[in-house]
Amino acid sequence: MYRVLDFTRVLAGPWATQILGDQGFDVVKIEGLTGDETRAFLPLVDGESVYFACTNRNKRSVVVDLKHPEALTLVRRLVAGVDVVMENFRPGVMDRLGLGYDALAANNPGLVYVGISAFGGETEGWADRAGYDLVVQSVGGIAALTGDPPMKAGPSIADLASAQVAVQAVLFALLERGKTGRGKRVDIRMIDVAHHLLAFYASAWINAGRAPPPPSNRHPSIAPYNLYRCADGWLAVCCANDPLWEKLRGVLGLPGGGWATITERVADRDRLDRAIEAVLGTDATAAWEARLAAVGVPCGPALSVQDALEHPLAQRISAGPWSFPAPPLAPLQLRPPPGLGEHTDQVLVEAGLSPGEIGQLRARGVIA
Repeated sequence: MYRVLDFTRVLAGPWATQILGDQGFDVVKIEGLTGDETRAFLPLVDGESVYFACTNRNKRSVVVDLKHPEALTLVRRLVAGVDVVMENFRPGVMDRLGLGYDALAANNPGLVYVGISAFGGETEGWADRAGYDLVVQSVGGIAALTGDPPMKAGPSIADLASAQVAVQAVLFALLERGKTGRGKRVDIRMIDVAHHLLAFYASAWINAGRAPPPPSNRHPSIAPYNLYRCADGWLAVCCANDPLWEKLRGVLGLPGGGWATITERVADRDRLDRAIEAVLGTDATAAWEARLAAVGVPCGPALSVQDALEHPLAQRISAGPWSFPAPPLAPLQLRPPPGLGEHTDQVLVEAGLSPGEIGQLRARGVIA
């Protein structure tokens, strides 16, 4: 079993280590005396934060005061037996604590060390700046694509996508270690992830000098591709090729002249969208969804969070008293989110400390 020493908090890092925990990694979450700040995020259920719960299952919690002079010795002892260290402090913080990659890998050359930061530590003026998801989405160009005035994407996609990249980094580094016997350090900048998510928008600007169109549900290269108002709600309809357009046109009774090719449809998308919405507005969303789905046109209603989670497609998992949407990969273990410091003694015993040593560390305020 791979073991992870997890120094992360809030969302990007904890989401990454939770994915690893779901897949059977032994994730030991190192928390300060007051714990991950999300333990206090509202709302609370029976005194526990639903935010913390959603991103910290399948972990064990150990409380260490990293600012205590004796903490360095203790943490290095824990690192000796782990495969992965992950952290998402500002650049340089772990080095100042004596817990940077060079210090930890000196006694564990197979260590995979992944650091997540908003902007990295190299660019002048940005090296030491904190950056939550909203900031990264804004600086990364995502918010300007989402709304006018700029509006972030609903989910914290800069955080969540950075977590996925961090998991990839761990897996690729472990594969490389299997060949070389040595670990490595990987630094992930959330701003790079945000730029990566711009995908075809970035390619159009870099390679063709073409700026994105104003924010909308439309696709810059495909039509029809939009959310259309029906009599009682909204329906997403996407036709990425001519055969799909012909199916849509047949169901809606639209003329074919002038819209036969994707080039014609993109050029005349305003008139095309008005014609589609004029027909869809005559009946309910569910009725149009049934007709279009029956002929293979990609479509679906715009659901609220509540309705989406009650949809027949939605699946759930449970870990102790908590329930969550099922992750894309089926979990190999399901343990509830840990209480603060719940596993401190257990993990330290596994690291070779005696009950007496643990008691002395607690008495001196190194652990809680």
